[in-house]
Amino acid sequence: MPCMNALLGASASVVASVAVVCLSSAAAVAAYPDRPIRFIVPSSAGSGPDVIARIFAHRLSAVLGQQIVVDNRAGANSIIGTEIVARAAPDGYTLLITSGSHTINPHVYRKLPYDTLRDLTPISEIVKSSGLVLVVHPTFPHRTVQQLVDAARAAPGKFSYASAGVGNLQHLAGEMFCLMAGVKITHVPYKGGGPAINDVLANQIAMNFASSPAAVPFVKADRLRGVAFTGLKRSDQIPEVPTLDESGLKGYEISGWYGIYGPARMPRPIVNRVYEAARAVMQHPDTRKTYAEINIESKGTTPEEFALFLRADLEKYGKIVKAAGIEPQ
Repeated sequence: MPCMNALLGASASVVASVAVVCLSSAAAVAAYPDRPIRFIVPSSAGSGPDVIARIFAHRLSAVLGQQIVVDNRAGANSIIGTEIVARAAPDGYTLLITSGSHTINPHVYRKLPYDTLRDLTPISEIVKSSGLVLVVHPTFPHRTVQQLVDAARAAPGKFSYASAGVGNLQHLAGEMFCLMAGVKITHVPYKGGGPAINDVLANQIAMNFASSPAAVPFVKADRLRGVAFTGLKRSDQIPEVPTLDESGLKGYEISGWYGIYGPARMPRPIVNRVYEAARAVMQHPDTRKTYAEINIESKGTTPEEFALFLRADLEKYGKIVKAAGIEPQ
């Protein structure tokens, strides 16, 4: 239709030029993808989104028959990487994979360099995490939630927790913990989940509400100790770790999700092609098995379903941020 509108009332030379452009555009869409695709991961290597992205990209490359280049652009709680995609050409060769921080950021930052809904094309919610893991170094003296709460109440501000950034889901998990437990634990934001969990591994900071993909392997290897799980039921991968709900903080629940997006105004045929490939990836038994091993549930929603979910999630976290008293930066 845009090409038809451009031809109405135009001269013969203009008609010819527009026709060439339209045919070229149609051919580019039909041939998609005919070169490598860049997957922007707006967090550091070793973080939850990075682990999710690399598993997904490996299988997606096989489905699409093209190389998928995972490009980590960490910083500002995913804002830096997200802006790159929001400003990219809408040709399907620059895509974003990110976590629930996408719908939290509008509530914790006064001004974003993009509009969360308007400047990106939702393609699919690919996976859901049943919860985060409250991890500490194995030498940390307090082994249970109650012991931690008692110690924190006795010495307000003595302990600190690391997060992947201001307004990240890990940050909200920590603030909800403090709110429900009636304690003061200092929040220390990092430039991504990888550096945050690394400092717990190095015993440089007390704790981290870490994503399951990042935490579970370290807990299984006894390099970190899992104190509690933020889902309402225990993780199948680390069933010895109790939930916060059963540990005394009744009703506590934080879970996460990861989705893929393109820039705004992506041609619908390309959106459909990426979605169909993503669905094939998420239905593959190897993908489902790999994600299940790190406590991740395979999804694969349609672009329309994902768009509705994003609006609802945006509203939900607006209420949580307000209840937690987090001031916009």
